[in-house]
Amino acid sequence: MSYKNIVLERGDGGIATLTINRPERMNAISIETVGEMMDALGRLARDEELRVLVLTGAGHRAFCAGADVADMAPRPAQEAGRIVRLYLDYVLALRDLPVPVIARINGVAAGGGCCTALACDIRVASESARFGFVFHNVGLTAADLGATYFLPRLVGYGKAAELLLTAELIDAPEALRIGLVNRVVPDDRLDAAVDSLAERLAAGPPKATRLTKQALNQSLDRDLASEFDFEVLAQTLCILSEDHIEGARAFREKRAPVFRGR
Repeated sequence: MSYKNIVLERGDGGIATLTINRPERMNAISIETVGEMMDALGRLARDEELRVLVLTGAGHRAFCAGADVADMAPRPAQEAGRIVRLYLDYVLALRDLPVPVIARINGVAAGGGCCTALACDIRVASESARFGFVFHNVGLTAADLGATYFLPRLVGYGKAAELLLTAELIDAPEALRIGLVNRVVPDDRLDAAVDSLAERLAAGPPKATRLTKQALNQSLDRDLASEFDFEVLAQTLCILSEDHIEGARAFREKRAPVFRGR
């Protein structure tokens, strides 16, 4: 299916790429764009052949500049609340995608763009990338799009408070130092680095990968005993899988395993 504001592409090996395609607006997410993203993510969630999603922005200036200011006109309270909820549902859909999501951060990630990156599982940034939770600059709370949930869990409470309350922009090396991103690479190596990581994840055992992501997400909000209960279930399912048999056989035969998700 074709979209107006995004591009969804399927590559080899179960790797898909979802691109916010509004470079003239620094890939800002309009209300219309959110609707398209929700549709695309719903399709991807139902795709049993999908193994990895790469999320990025078109062009070289921006990954995503956040919510489109053109949508920020005054609104009745009920309508404003509905729009806020729509953006939150978009973040949840991204976070809940069953497969790993790599954020390919190719430029500025601001406001909701930063939050979009945080909702991904792994973040790879170019050296020229910049990051900022700039909600306060336009009179909005930084308690939006999951910022106050995801950021403290990545960088700690104190640093999260500083970034959210000051709306300070930081560069890619600083983002790497505080744990906001996983990797920083030269601009001309971004595609190669993301492709290599995506291929490595896609070559892994699909069932085990999905269960690992589910366990990681749920572990943020439950106690140790509950997490152990889930681990019993998840690991038992994997022990009984054909992929485990293949993985053990490949290990003994000193070759790379070929996982089929069964």
